[in-house]
Order: sequence, then structure tokens, then C-alpha cells
Amino acid sequence: MRSRLTEERERELLDIALALVRERGYDEVTIDDIAKAARASTATLYRRWGGKAKMVITAVKVSKPARPEEIDTGTLRGDLLEATGRGSVPRPLTGLAQAVLVDEELRAAFHELMIEPELAVLRRALERHVAAGEIDPDNPILDMVDRLLIGPLVAEALWLGDTPGLAERLVDEVVVPLLTRKG
Repeated sequence: MRSRLTEERERELLDIALALVRERGYDEVTIDDIAKAARASTATLYRRWGGKAKMVITAVKVSKPARPEEIDTGTLRGDLLEATGRGSVPRPLTGLAQAVLVDEELRAAFHELMIEPELAVLRRALERHVAAGEIDPDNPILDMVDRLLIGPLVAEALWLGDTPGLAERLVDEVVVPLLTRKG
């Protein structure tokens, strides 16, 4: 009978995977490399994560500070800023950007494990503000808020590095005015 990985061992394996990807790049690391560095069997890694893509994305996800499952700061502005993570894009994500564009398995894992949970939190927060009458339910911007917020932040992180205050400017000067405009 196989023993289940302990939380500590699982975290150790994820840390090793992330360290290798940071050092060599996603494309240059194989599941065999991770297994060898971790002194684990490839069967264990495949059984737990199904492959390199899900393992690496899980490693990135657990390396980020925990985010709440619900956002409710009391204001639309606060909720939008909280949804952006205050504009920080984790370094491992910038390193995976190219691989996500060309690796379908990685893109699917990235969407399932990183993007969809974040979008669900943002959608619930926006629904609350619609219900409170702050946002018109027919506002055409509602279905683009995620891209209006996240696109510029990721592009900035990839091209220029983090720009302090960018999230606040996007929220204050672009997104809130578009969401709350009348007519």
C-alpha cells in the first residue's frame, strides 16, 4: 500500500520544482529532474500532480501569500485593489509567461489552478456591488473588468518590472469610473 505524502514532503517537492524552474526555466526542467533533485520517484510525482505543468503551477500557487476566498473591503475601490493583489505579480509567474503561451498543458493548469479561482472571487465581489446598486447590471464593462485590471499589471511586470501605484491608478482612473458611470 502506498503512503500518502505528508504536507511537509509535498511542500518540499513543490519548493524543489519551483527552484529548478527558477534556475533553469520551465522548458529545461523535466519531471525526472525534479524527481532526482527531490530523491523521489517519478511515479510519486505523476500520481500526485499528473505531470510537470500542474506540479509547477501548484508550486507557484502555494508560494504566493494566501488570498481570501471572498473579497469584501466595504468599497468597490477596495475590492478591486484587493482583487489585483495590490498590483504585485509573483516573480515565478513572470518566468513562466513564455511557456504558458506555447505549452497547452501548462496553460490549462495555469487557468485551472491560478486564474479561475481568482476570477471567481472577483466575480462574486462585483455581483455584490451590482446587487448594492453601485454598478448597473447592464454595464458592458462588467465582463471585461478582469482583463482591464490584470492585463496591464502583467504586461508591466513582464516588460518594465513592477510599477508602484499602477494598480491604484488603474482602479481609480480607469476601472471605477467605467463601472460607475451612468448611462
